[in-house]
Amino acid sequence: MAQKSKTKIYYWLKFDKHFFDNLFIKRLLRNFPGGSEMIVIYIRLMLEAIENDCIIDYEGTFDNYAEELALRLETSEEQINMALAYFVKCGVIQVDDGGNTHYPQAKALLGQETNWNRYKKKQAELEKFQLLSNQVPTEIEIEIEKDKEKERELDKEKEYNVEQSTTEYTFPSWLESEYVEQVKKGNPKNFDYRIPIAYLNQKTNSNYKFVDSNTNLVKSRLKDKYTLDDFKIVIDKKTAEWGKDAGWSKYLRPSTLFNASKFESYLNQPEVKKSYVSDYDEELLF
Repeated sequence: MAQKSKTKIYYWLKFDKHFFDNLFIKRLLRNFPGGSEMIVIYIRLMLEAIENDCIIDYEGTFDNYAEELALRLETSEEQINMALAYFVKCGVIQVDDGGNTHYPQAKALLGQETNWNRYKKKQAELEKFQLLSNQVPTEIEIEIEKDKEKERELDKEKEYNVEQSTTEYTFPSWLESEYVEQVKKGNPKNFDYRIPIAYLNQKTNSNYKFVDSNTNLVKSRLKDKYTLDDFKIVIDKKTAEWGKDAGWSKYLRPSTLFNASKFESYLNQPEVKKSYVSDYDEELLF
């Protein structure tokens, strides 16, 4: 199983004071109660989108997209609906046929660089500074040394990456052939990232997509040294616990089950003999 070094990419939005000179922003601040909150929601949506080509995919977890966004931003569905209606009308949010939202202004404001480029910039700053001063150590040198240490750690911690052909890959016996075929539609190097999602669909008769927001959760847990069998255990336990409860079955989704803050506790919880959860348990989900 071949492995390759991880390259981290940093993304940001390049705002300046002229952002608030946009007429659609001024109109919100002047004429709409709660306009400031809507601007914050718009900025947060752009930040959510920047790592996915400035698009937020509709995962189909809930009956409507606004409910998904409200959960992501931990705000009310009403505020999301108001913000979407206003910014779509202004043309700065666009909705495609699949219900996904696009953020053209985010593309215009987007900045990015790799961890290597960031390191080289700091190194260039240090070299320029040393031409003017022989005083050491400087704050920049300390930062450069920290970055070097991070690079060494990244060299040791190789990215979990499957490099196998379809014919070589052995699928787990617990994944039915119908769902094996779903997994095979993707790149063989991503099979491990797709299998838990396919198994969740198998157990819950759902249709979660193999989008980045789902597969990245799987990838992160695999990097944390969990296994595909661990994913099966979590899915089996939570399906047994929540599957027959209409109020809780909606949480049988990748964003809940594979979340970093919950996966370990789900994996190690005792077997549940009946489908019951309290209001207090629901609060612990998020």
